[in-house]
Amino acid sequence: MTTEDEFDPEDILFEINRKLANVSITHLTFDSEHDTVDKSNLPEIKYYLCSSQPNERECFQSVQMLRKYLTQAHSSNTCVDDILSLGVLPRLRELLVLHDQHDIQFEAAWIVTNIAAGTSKQTEMLVNADFIIGLLECLHSQQTTINVKTQAAWALSNFAGESPQLRQLLIQNDALGAVAQVLLDLTTKAKEDAREYGCYGDTTTIFDDEMLTDIKALTWTISNMSRGGFYTADYWSKYLVAFDALSQCILFDHSDLWIDGGWGLSRILHNMHGVTPFYENFTFSPRLPSRLADLLYESGRSIIIPILRTLINITSLPDTHCMKLIDKHLVRNLLSYMSPEIETSVRRDTYLVIANLAACNEDFVEKTTTSEWTITSKRKAATMPEEWKITTDALWIICNFLTACSEEGVITLLNEFPELPRSLLKLLHYDRYSLPVQVANKTLDAMIQLIEKAGKHHGNDWYVDSWKSLGVERTIEQLMEVHPTSRNLIDSCNELIGLVASSITTTKTSAGGGMAAAFGLNIPRKNASASKRRILHGFEDGDVRLIENAVGKLSI
Repeated sequence: MTTEDEFDPEDILFEINRKLANVSITHLTFDSEHDTVDKSNLPEIKYYLCSSQPNERECFQSVQMLRKYLTQAHSSNTCVDDILSLGVLPRLRELLVLHDQHDIQFEAAWIVTNIAAGTSKQTEMLVNADFIIGLLECLHSQQTTINVKTQAAWALSNFAGESPQLRQLLIQNDALGAVAQVLLDLTTKAKEDAREYGCYGDTTTIFDDEMLTDIKALTWTISNMSRGGFYTADYWSKYLVAFDALSQCILFDHSDLWIDGGWGLSRILHNMHGVTPFYENFTFSPRLPSRLADLLYESGRSIIIPILRTLINITSLPDTHCMKLIDKHLVRNLLSYMSPEIETSVRRDTYLVIANLAACNEDFVEKTTTSEWTITSKRKAATMPEEWKITTDALWIICNFLTACSEEGVITLLNEFPELPRSLLKLLHYDRYSLPVQVANKTLDAMIQLIEKAGKHHGNDWYVDSWKSLGVERTIEQLMEVHPTSRNLIDSCNELIGLVASSITTTKTSAGGGMAAAFGLNIPRKNASASKRRILHGFEDGDVRLIENAVGKLSI
């Protein structure tokens, strides 16, 4: 079994890959005599910040006023520069780890969060001032309150959003594991609270608003910190707790958790592709497989896309581990997203999930024979380039099905879809100058597999004769003329010519054999195997080695 990675950057990543300033998470009130803080007040604020003791009111008020300056309506990166120019980072670093001064600690973590949401230079100043270690100390301390831990996690998430280098630094310091442990503890508490309300199911609501706010922030943090862009496989053990935590929080009945939890799960599996030690050691909620299948019934692309991306990465796992995470109702729930009326990106992801399933499990393969789906029409393919990608994905399903399924299963497929052979040839008849080479290749592969799989014991003259009458040989010749340098396509064309020739009756075989000989054909037989696929989106998600390899193969 092989897995092929493709690179396909997309706009949706810009919606989720971002740093966020905090202007609303707190439940504290601004306790100064002024509603706003003017820049002219900053020197005086600095004086009280540095000269007062942490247990004195002036110290708390000065920290709070700095935070207010960063969060009031007119705040901007210029305001961040104003704070940095005061030279108070060392003092804020001291206050951040005062675990017996929770209010000051919270305000300091909030200030760090908003500075880290700024420019790269501003974030770098925090790194140089050792704030990452200070924030981690907040997460590990038994004295730190949950709202301080959540704010510290948010700040670390903004560091993670800055660059792959900082994400790697955070992973090296086990920041992801620290945040995940806080989330696990909090989800356990939320489930206990739900039982007090009489809710005993695996899927429940979080009733405490402050707890819900914290869990949402922690889930988003893990999703952001789970982005790759470096050698993620080297740190596989650091992702174990995070995967377990996300598998727990996605069970709650809150759409924000489905979205950020889905992206986080997808990214971790994306990073850990091909990392056997991770597969052998990861744990997750036993309800996760059915939960992912159930979430496909929810409405809205913001929910469906991350769930589908998670399923793509699950179905590209080795079969043994893949089937642990697949619910028996998944294929049924996917069918509604294969309709031509569905948005292109959603439909394509759905086809990719089913193509991967067809490559790993014959039970799932046979279920696709009763599915209501069709290959993309010529009209759409001609006017919408993305439709060609969906057509390719549909062909992957067919090829994986024909490779993985029994001969009886292939005959069942042909009985259900008798027009399939003719539809494949129609694709080859499309304008040869406009037909993408990927589509041509997969169409040829499907036709080759169809002859080899169905013809051994059941005979295939009926559709091979049809191909012959519709000019399959001339069509193949024209494809080779248009793509003389595509080695894979030329090999497939020659192989199909040989198989067509050898599949005809004795008289036709002689005639066809002459054509095969004209191409210097020795009628090789493919030792084909079903393949799984993943689509790598963006340059900073996943293991950099896989990204580099996929980008090197980019051709669409």
